[in-house]
Amino acid sequence: MIKFDKKAMQKFNEIPDDMKSMLLSNVYCSNCKDMVKIVNFEATMDRDNLVLKGKCENCSGKVARLIEG
Repeated sequence: MIKFDKKAMQKFNEIPDDMKSMLLSNVYCSNCKDMVKIVNFEATMDRDNLVLKGKCENCSGKVARLIEG
């Protein structure tokens, strides 16, 4: 399940769709030691940065992505 707080949703919606796909599919998993797709994530804001915290599509390990604002 994907969860967004209000500000995170606004910021995420500003990103072009093709860029969103690239960002979500290129998250480093320290367990798999590779770039993976983030799933079941929640999005929050940390200052002007969008923070995605979720699970690796392959191993279900914890992964995160910071998108600088």
